[in-house]
Amino acid sequence: MNNREVSSNERIQSLDIIRGVAVFGIVLANMMYFKSLAQKDILIFLEGHELPEGGFNQFATLFVSFLVEGKFYPMFSLLFGLGFYILYNRLQQKGLHANRVFSRRLVFLIIIGAIHIIFFWHGDILLTYGLTGFFLLFFISRHPKTILIWSISMHVVASIVVGMITLKGTLGFPPIGEIKALNEVTTSMMAEGGYWEIVGFRFTDSMINIISNIFSIPTILPLFLLGLYMGKTGMFHHAEAHLGRWKRICLHSLWAGLLTSVATTMLMHNLTPIPSYIAYGVGFGLRTLTGPILMLFYLSAIILLTRKEIQKKIMKPFANVGRMALTNYLMQTLILVFIFHGYGLGLYGQFSSGAGLLLSIGVYIFQLILSTLYLKKFRQGPMEALWRKWTYSKV
Repeated sequence: MNNREVSSNERIQSLDIIRGVAVFGIVLANMMYFKSLAQKDILIFLEGHELPEGGFNQFATLFVSFLVEGKFYPMFSLLFGLGFYILYNRLQQKGLHANRVFSRRLVFLIIIGAIHIIFFWHGDILLTYGLTGFFLLFFISRHPKTILIWSISMHVVASIVVGMITLKGTLGFPPIGEIKALNEVTTSMMAEGGYWEIVGFRFTDSMINIISNIFSIPTILPLFLLGLYMGKTGMFHHAEAHLGRWKRICLHSLWAGLLTSVATTMLMHNLTPIPSYIAYGVGFGLRTLTGPILMLFYLSAIILLTRKEIQKKIMKPFANVGRMALTNYLMQTLILVFIFHGYGLGLYGQFSSGAGLLLSIGVYIFQLILSTLYLKKFRQGPMEALWRKWTYSKV
């Protein structure tokens, strides 16, 4: 076998299924940021995320807030750390320079992420992953227990800091009239502007987003480390040997995740007697801290559900999406900016929460079908193939 290739039987199919599920969670969570100002509307930090009118719209808003937001980017992050461990080991086994090859892999993400932010959408995660990934190289030789301690400690501290920064930020915003005027200008530009007009309008924010990625590292690295820990302890490669552990994780992350999700949803949607400008900041920090708990329930439930081949076969369409996770992630941007931005259909600010939920499901079903058809002819997605070619071009 060529050193540059990973054969299909080396893949852990449950991981592809989890990636596929994560891609679904990402489009559900990101929809509000594609279709409207969402957190770009800083009034939300002062007034909370008020529930919209209409029963289905309220259901869609609470559904995404309760079960999706803050749960799926941690899943992707954990899988990135795990993927790092798997790749690093394989590179070493094949006698390749693991640090150099993995670094090239990260540079690719940084370049694609920067292009994604500047020319398409502000909500990119690839640049952050590329920057954060370099820190994994400092932990690859550490003992699993040491890695877990770093992961938990860093996650708790980073979440507290995020909450404090969000809370403090609500005290220094400009007058509400100025915020509303800016929101109107932004919404009009996104809905009516041409491609280069929107790119130019967003340019300053794009540069700020690129720089701010550095400050996101402490919130992402702990999740990378958790994936690295699970890789080192063989929790995925030898799932049956860790069956009792997976069952305990599934049980306790369910009740703890649901309870904390109730708290964060109530705080962030102004459903408590606490002043909204305080509640939102507290809720945002708490969601950063506790979102990964419900993520661990999703993760462990999939591991337990896919122990038998028949169950893996049923969930294979999700695995197909997962095998093309990078391609599908970027495809979601291309589809949704075309739908909402002025150089496409110009529907920015016109979609309700309920319509956004249905559109998310529709986009994902399209990706399920497309990924399945594509992988019948090709071994990997187009962006995955380009990523691999870049990674190994000088090996």
